[in-house]
Amino acid sequence: MGVKTPKVLHLVSGWEAAELVFKCIFVGLWQLIQITVKRLWKGHRRKSLKNPPSVELTVDSSVGTHCYIKVLGVKYHYVESGPKSGKKLLILGDAPDKGNLWGPTWSRVVRRLTENGYHVVTLDLRGNGGSEGGNRRALSPPRVVEELATLMVALGVSKDQPAVVIGFGIGGMLTWYLSHCYGVFISKLIVVGAPHPNLYWQSPPAAFCKSALHFIQWPHFPEKWLAEGELQGSDNKRWSSSRACDWEGALNYVRGAAWWRIKPGHRISPPALLIGSRESATQLVSSAQYCVTSSLRLIPKPDPSDPELPALVLDFLVAEEKCPDSEPRGLVGRMLGAVAGRGRELTAKLVLPPQA
Repeated sequence: MGVKTPKVLHLVSGWEAAELVFKCIFVGLWQLIQITVKRLWKGHRRKSLKNPPSVELTVDSSVGTHCYIKVLGVKYHYVESGPKSGKKLLILGDAPDKGNLWGPTWSRVVRRLTENGYHVVTLDLRGNGGSEGGNRRALSPPRVVEELATLMVALGVSKDQPAVVIGFGIGGMLTWYLSHCYGVFISKLIVVGAPHPNLYWQSPPAAFCKSALHFIQWPHFPEKWLAEGELQGSDNKRWSSSRACDWEGALNYVRGAAWWRIKPGHRISPPALLIGSRESATQLVSSAQYCVTSSLRLIPKPDPSDPELPALVLDFLVAEEKCPDSEPRGLVGRMLGAVAGRGRELTAKLVLPPQA
C-alpha cells in the first residue's frame, strides 16, 4: 500500500500463551458447567425459528448507496452517503449487528456529517450484513487490520488524505488496532464502548462475553448458546431472533483478539474521542494512556441509540477547533468536569504528552 508501519502487534507466546491456554480450558470448563447447570435448573427449552427470514440483507436506499467490494479476496458490504469528493469517514459497527446504526438517533448524525461535506462509509464487519464471514484465524487482528487498511486505500484514503474512523463495540476494538498499525491513514478517531485491546482480559471487548470470556474461546457451544439466549443476561430481548451463524463473526473477532497485544509503550498520534458508560471511567483513563491526545466522555448507553451521543460526535468532528491548553500535562493529565446542555454529562478533556 506504499506505507510502511512499525510492527506493533505482538502474538502472545511462551509462558503467557501456555497460561492463557490453561485458563481457557479450565476456567472455560467451569463456566461451561455453570451455564449447563443454569439451563437445567431453569428447564431449558430449545429455541427455534418457525419462520426463518427469507431475505438476509434488506436494501434500504434511503440510508445511502449499497456497495460491495472485494478486499484481498474477501467480499465486504458497505453503505456510502454524502459527496464522494468529501473527506472520508469510516464507520465500523458492533458485531453482531444490532441495526441501531440505521435508527433515527445515529441517522441524524450521518445526515449532519454529509451536510458538512463528509463522505460517510458504513462498513459491515465480516460475518455481519452482506460481508463475508471467516474463521478465527481469518479474523485475527493482523489480517483484519490489513484488510481494513487496503479497503481505505481503495476508497481514496492516503497519507495525505487521511480519514476519520468511528468504531462501536467490536468495531471500536478494531479501530484501536487500525489506529496503532496505520495511524498515518487516520486524522481523528472515535471509539464508543470499547476499551483498549491490551485491557482485553480486564475489560472484555463486548458486553455478551463479560461473564464467559474464557468459555468464548471454545468452539461451537458459544455461538449456539448465545443464539438461545444463555449468555446475554439483561440484553436477551435484543437477540431473541438471532441464530448461531449470526454470532460467528463477532465471536471469531473476540477469539482472535485474545492472542494479540499492542507493543508496550506504543501510542496513537491522531486525536481520539473515547466514549464509555458512566461505570467505565477507570477503563477510559487506562485506555487514554495509549493515546497522545484524547478526550473522554461518559454517557448512559455507549451505542448509536444513545440520545447524548450525536452532540458529542458532532462537537468533536464539526464544531470549531478550540485553542489548546498552554500548560503542560502529566501522564494522566488534568480532568475538568463540565455539565453541557441537553442534560449530557461530560468528563474532562485528557491531553497526554508524547513520550520522550
